[in-house]
Amino acid sequence: MSGATTSTTTVLRLREARNRMLDALRLGETYPVRDLPVPNERLTVAFNDIATIKVESSEKGVEYGLRNKAGDAVGATLLGTGATVALTTPPIRDDVTFTIHARAPSGREADLLETAGVKVGLDGSLAAILLPQDGPSPRVLDYNTAVTVRLPSSQDGVDYRLVRFAGGDPANPEDVAAAAQDDIVSVGNQVVRGTGGPIELPSKPLQADTEIRIRATKTFDAALARPPQTKILAIRLPVFVRANPDLVLTPEPGAVVDFQAVPKVKLAAAQSGVEYRAVMLRLPDAAFAQGAAPGPGLLAVPVPGQPDAMIRLPPLATVDPSVVPQGFTLGIDWQAGGNADLRLTLPLATADSVIAIAAHKTHTNGAASFSSWIWLRQILAVLVRPNPRPELGVTVTLAGAASDGAMTIAGGQPGVYYTPRPTPPVPGILPAYVHQRSPDDPAANKGIGQLELEVDFAVARDGQPPLPPIVDTGAAAVGSSWTVGAMVAQSRVGIDLPNPVVIAAVPAAQLTAGLIDRGGIAHVAVPASAATDSYALFQEAMPNDVAIGAARDGNGQALDFASAAIANDTVLVLSATSKAPIPVRRRMRFTVAVRPDPSCPVRAGDAAVPAGNRTKILVDRTQTEMSYQLVAAGAPVGAAQQGNGDTLVFITDPIGAATTFSITATRINPPAATATLAATAAVTLKPN
Repeated sequence: MSGATTSTTTVLRLREARNRMLDALRLGETYPVRDLPVPNERLTVAFNDIATIKVESSEKGVEYGLRNKAGDAVGATLLGTGATVALTTPPIRDDVTFTIHARAPSGREADLLETAGVKVGLDGSLAAILLPQDGPSPRVLDYNTAVTVRLPSSQDGVDYRLVRFAGGDPANPEDVAAAAQDDIVSVGNQVVRGTGGPIELPSKPLQADTEIRIRATKTFDAALARPPQTKILAIRLPVFVRANPDLVLTPEPGAVVDFQAVPKVKLAAAQSGVEYRAVMLRLPDAAFAQGAAPGPGLLAVPVPGQPDAMIRLPPLATVDPSVVPQGFTLGIDWQAGGNADLRLTLPLATADSVIAIAAHKTHTNGAASFSSWIWLRQILAVLVRPNPRPELGVTVTLAGAASDGAMTIAGGQPGVYYTPRPTPPVPGILPAYVHQRSPDDPAANKGIGQLELEVDFAVARDGQPPLPPIVDTGAAAVGSSWTVGAMVAQSRVGIDLPNPVVIAAVPAAQLTAGLIDRGGIAHVAVPASAATDSYALFQEAMPNDVAIGAARDGNGQALDFASAAIANDTVLVLSATSKAPIPVRRRMRFTVAVRPDPSCPVRAGDAAVPAGNRTKILVDRTQTEMSYQLVAAGAPVGAAQQGNGDTLVFITDPIGAATTFSITATRINPPAATATLAATAAVTLKPN
């Protein structure tokens, strides 16, 4: 376009109609309209290619053709249609300006006011867009995603391909030899030939932020003896690529680690320009899919000597990777990759966990920057072996040279089975389980503190855990040593504890007196205490023995333990607890019997009765261990009664004379002991 003024379409149509009317009425001869639009500014074609010159709003019946600088007609002519006509140039080898010549049916001729300039070369100003055209800006893609670039108006016969210059623009972008070193982005390194219209250029899958450029190249026929031309289009199309989610993760030293080991996660070929963060989720019991077959959402972790541990993975697809998810803890904060293996060091391992890795990438867009975050696709699990030195204690009750067959295992690591094992092994010993409470999943607490009766009544134990488990080991000989196998209940990862349970002999201990007065004190003597033991006296009770006084360390000397005042038969327990890594409490039971108490009050219900009547004789503060008998004149009256800890009532025979009643108390069980109560009850006859 030359810059001359053109008329609007409406004006042109009015003038065209006017000219046709003048010609038809033969009122005069008109010239073709000259101010038609010729929108061909900046038209560029490759050497020896043709160009298309468009004339808009052509007059019907008017013949249009091109003239060169010398005024010679070139190319074919076209008749106007009232719409746009396209005039084709001959092959162009030099920059040229064409005049559009118009000839009316009357023979009148005129050149249009606008000219059409055509340049020879590659057009570097072509527009290009990323598809879809309405996609987000800036354009951020997942790793390994391809894009398609559209050129709405390509040059006919010119080859186009996508390239990038990570180190900056080339010094000479029109150097054909240097163009061979381009980093080609087009898929398959292919080129797409321009058609004069729209073309699309597909890219390779992109793995890094890329500024896409377009190289245009024209290769001429050999007959023209002309070297190829090349040019980089001016347009720049930045594309931003998120981090690679498919890095291979490897737990080190493995998926099963020792308690309080320092595990690591190796990220193979961690990307430069990307930071990585590990987050950890402690696995509740419900996360283990016991007996499940492998499937989506499950992670199989090999466990030596056991079936694979099947773990339900937490869903992270909709969770923001820029924050630590709810329930997770930070394993290690952002660490930069460097196109090499990266190892993320995690905290000391104390519980089974899954580890997820977030990746953060900063993208630069001109003077501005923004970030993208993703989760790596692979999620790892680290299973932890049991604590080899748990706070574990064992209690056995000795009966002669062996235990009574029961072994109580207290303390230990929650969620772990403990199985004592003698040498040689004894089959059939069941493990003891240390209950693990779940603060996040009350249903996993298996009813502890949750027992509900009816709808509106609840019985709670203030969160008290189950009592220590008791294992039936059979009689365990004094002096025997037991290995304790520990296995995490859910993962089935197990070890043998390094320290054994040793049931050591206990120095002889004895009860100084097995039969004592009511309210008396019993003594348990240890003639030669062992310095390797701690001793304490208890009163046997359920569920736990009740301590009597403080524990005392053995010192090689005699120790004496006194009970509290004893009112009824009881069992005293002397415990000797070893000072070994796994303390073993050996219980020795001593039965203490109480003599009949002669001071129990005796009284008559009626001090005087009519002759032939009966009365009641009452005995207070009776002992449950005793049998009481009413006696008159040395002979028993009625049946004996067992003490109830309170008052017993005896009914006399008919009384015919003044009588003094007494009571005898006899132990029901050995050792034998009998006493006549000091108090008596005298009953007289009332006068007639």
